[in-house]
Amino acid sequence: MNIMSDEALVIIRATLPSFTIALLGFMLGKIDSNREMNQKTISNMVYYFFTPCLVFSSLHKRSFDFQEFALIGGAAFMLIAIMTPVAFFFKKRSGTVENGYVLPVIFMNTGNISLPIALLMFGNEGLAKAILFHLMNIMVLYSYGVYLVSGKTDLMQFSKIPALWAAILGVVAATGNPAPPGFFSDGYNIINKGIDVLAFGAIPLLIINLGYSMSDTKLSTLKEGMTGATLRLFGGPLMAFLLIYGYRVIGWSPATAGMDPLVALGYRTTEAVIILNAAMPGPIMAYLLNVKFDNCPEKAAAMVAVGTLGGIVTIPIILSMISRYIIG
Repeated sequence: MNIMSDEALVIIRATLPSFTIALLGFMLGKIDSNREMNQKTISNMVYYFFTPCLVFSSLHKRSFDFQEFALIGGAAFMLIAIMTPVAFFFKKRSGTVENGYVLPVIFMNTGNISLPIALLMFGNEGLAKAILFHLMNIMVLYSYGVYLVSGKTDLMQFSKIPALWAAILGVVAATGNPAPPGFFSDGYNIINKGIDVLAFGAIPLLIINLGYSMSDTKLSTLKEGMTGATLRLFGGPLMAFLLIYGYRVIGWSPATAGMDPLVALGYRTTEAVIILNAAMPGPIMAYLLNVKFDNCPEKAAAMVAVGTLGGIVTIPIILSMISRYIIG
């Protein structure tokens, strides 16, 4: 007798490891009440080493499809653009003056949560597609997002994104034939193995860092984040489903009967990754930018915390809808 459906088991297997590891990070933060562990150092290691290695490792092992990047990156850009006026409307209604209020509503946590779920739910192909979405999200965050909270565009900050350069190298490696001839190939393979090892550590560190960051969130501040978190968790996937419908209508993501099964699976996985990322809560990086520029960091922290906690409920629901209406 099956207590759960196969679909429910797949979703639980995809989400439970991520939230379990996040809980361990949260517990670590509670144990380390004096904050003896330097979180900034860990964040820098993830940002400068582990995540770029994950990006390169995922991209250079598969053929790079510019049309696929246009579909996924374009979807990320459009979702950000659509959520921008919505976020500013509710910012005005809340009486908040600082633009930092809108960052956790506009942008998505496409790193800490969505990458491991994409890997566990859709395999290496899903992870590679999720990374393309993640790249567009962080590129806009470090350009437009920085402009919103600082009042000026910092192009140098944008050019210093390690994952961006890792993506460029990954695309070059995927589209060309970088393997050197002769005895140099052994060294090249060793370097790739080292990058893979660091890539394996990126996802658990991302999730632990998320849980650790949430451990000092005070319950009294959570109420302030309800509106923004609700907009992010419900408005994001709604917009994504409408966007996917538009993709299908204009033929960018065809759903024609009789299509080659592998081609059809590729399109459906692309759609699933877009919706999954749109369902993510606000990113911790939005909060960190607000801290850096002193732009209502308390409200941003509340929105990120409420959104992450709410995601424990909403993300499995969205995955169920994806399985039934997109992949199914």
